[in-house]
Amino acid sequence: MLDPWDELETLQKARRDSLACTRDLENIRDSCVREHGKSHVVECPECWTRLINRLRDRYLNTAIKEWFIGRRAFLQELDDLFSKARQHEVDFKTIEERIVNEKNEWFRDKVCNLGLHLAARSPTEGRALQQKASDRDIPISQLVLELRECLGVDAKVYEEISTNFLNAVKRTQSPTARARAYIDALFQPERDPAGVAKSQKYVDMITDGKPAADMINTMVRDRQSAKGDPDQRQKLQKNLEELRRARAAHELDKNKRDQVRQEKARAAVSNAADTMPPCSVCSKTVDAQKFSACPLCQVLADYYKLLDGPTLFCSETCHEKGYDSHVEASHECSSGSDCFTLTSPESEMEVDEPMVVFCQECVEDLGQPSAFCSSRCFEANFPRHRDRAHPRGRERRHHEMEEEGQIESDPEDEMRYSDSKTEAHSISLRDVIANWQEKAEASIF
Repeated sequence: MLDPWDELETLQKARRDSLACTRDLENIRDSCVREHGKSHVVECPECWTRLINRLRDRYLNTAIKEWFIGRRAFLQELDDLFSKARQHEVDFKTIEERIVNEKNEWFRDKVCNLGLHLAARSPTEGRALQQKASDRDIPISQLVLELRECLGVDAKVYEEISTNFLNAVKRTQSPTARARAYIDALFQPERDPAGVAKSQKYVDMITDGKPAADMINTMVRDRQSAKGDPDQRQKLQKNLEELRRARAAHELDKNKRDQVRQEKARAAVSNAADTMPPCSVCSKTVDAQKFSACPLCQVLADYYKLLDGPTLFCSETCHEKGYDSHVEASHECSSGSDCFTLTSPESEMEVDEPMVVFCQECVEDLGQPSAFCSSRCFEANFPRHRDRAHPRGRERRHHEMEEEGQIESDPEDEMRYSDSKTEAHSISLRDVIANWQEKAEASIF
């Protein structure tokens, strides 16, 4: 069995593992929509299996001793649910609810075993703590709040004690250093050298590598049998109570922060739903969790702020019905009649070539949503486009670029020019999305 402070360290590792799993699941969903054209990953057998297997690995193949390790009946039931999910016999929400319910039960069991009643200010308060922890009718969120109230106004003090002790344990590089951290916390030799001398037996147990829990149990048995010094026992008991209360406050505070983050996430989704435009085909309100958007519109609206809002589709049916006509009406290639698709309809694009690029000067400097059907089309038509679309400031930009050696003057008209570094003025839709996701530190599409 791990010491409580080691359990906290394991819990932090588990939370990092859980966040990594969540990111992987989101990436699978997003790549399925993007690459396979599905409105939801459940419609894609390949990606649905990948998603289920990733979540299964999180709980059945983890190397971390997390809360569910040892709960064999639950893990067996969970494995059965994953098998049924692959066959679409149960949905993802059912699995998530089962995991949440089991974790709530684990939390109640953990609270009951924390020994919080020993940290209470009175026997009456201790009994009340045990009763609340055992009451299954009290929701977990309410239980956390009531436990925090029972800990009293000193929770911040105990949180500081816990943090200092945990940091000291984390900094230890050897069993000897860890034993010293235990001795400093439990016996405080610098403040009470005489008391440490009386407790040398227990100090030696820690020094010899015995678990702290074994040392504490030995001390309690010795005091009960020999009826040792009551003052010494009271002092040690006070130190132990401080550690227990600090540990409890630390854990409850983490649960409170988790709840706050969840509430903020739910509020963000709700606010987004309230401000989202209706479906561009049927005018229905779109579900914030299930919709598709025109990627060009979304980039121009949300990233470059050049449109009032993105064009949304509430379902795959509306997307199929309205997307092509929307692109044809709203996203004509900025090459106009010189577009490659009109002048060279039989030409083949390179397989790896981004199909849509923006004129970087237009979208970033001039506030114009200029998009081209391909980089080849942009390169071929950029001089004509810039002469038509960039009349303001051309002389200043011409002079600056000429000084930098990036342009060559047209001998027939000094105000016209050909650009020797055309690619420097374009950016692909794919690169814009990548930049956006990097800045937001999240998957956008």
